[in-house]
Amino acid sequence: MASVDLAQLTAIIPTRGNPKPLERLKRSLKRACPQLQVLVADEEAGSPARSDGSSIRLPAGVGRGAACNAMLARLRTPYFLLLDEQCEIGKETPLEQLLQLVVEDKLDMAAGDLVGCQKKFWFFVRQRSQPGHGILELAGDQLTLLPGYRSAGEGFFWCDLVHNFFVARTEKVRSMGGWDPELKNDEREEFFVRAHRHGLRVGIVPEVTARYWHEKPATGSADPSP
Repeated sequence: MASVDLAQLTAIIPTRGNPKPLERLKRSLKRACPQLQVLVADEEAGSPARSDGSSIRLPAGVGRGAACNAMLARLRTPYFLLLDEQCEIGKETPLEQLLQLVVEDKLDMAAGDLVGCQKKFWFFVRQRSQPGHGILELAGDQLTLLPGYRSAGEGFFWCDLVHNFFVARTEKVRSMGGWDPELKNDEREEFFVRAHRHGLRVGIVPEVTARYWHEKPATGSADPSP
């Protein structure tokens, strides 16, 4: 398997004035893959819309769909990695494995799984697997979401919906219109329903994991639990 270049990948992170988890995620990305570009869209109350370098400042309340679209429009790399601000990437997280599947055109979106983490009693951290992938069954006007996957592919499992921890081909997501800007928080399901209708190929690699910290959100922010 040929190696892939993480410099072709930009991590995009929507946030809402919640600096502590965001800085933890950015530090983890810098440690694990320093060549990775990072772009943040921040809805911060009282701040005017502006952009500088690796961050986009958005008006408060525009929502996650609009934040993701703002970053999608700014991307200059052929691939991107979507992450929630509560995530943390470890040095053992092989992002290259996800990117490889998209570069080799086996998938349009290659996702990993999340391990839920919560601090208990100062030093103890409770961890639990947090699978969030599933398949969509469309019958007329009725949509059913079922947990699990369809079948095994080459190094992944076929599915229709995954966590907000996936590598995607930038132009493919642009071609389907990105995210619905009217959806403030619950944008994930609608995004993957449209991806399914546009024929985008989605898969999960369960052994590629990131940590997801369950913490009380800062005032004015939301906890978009996966």
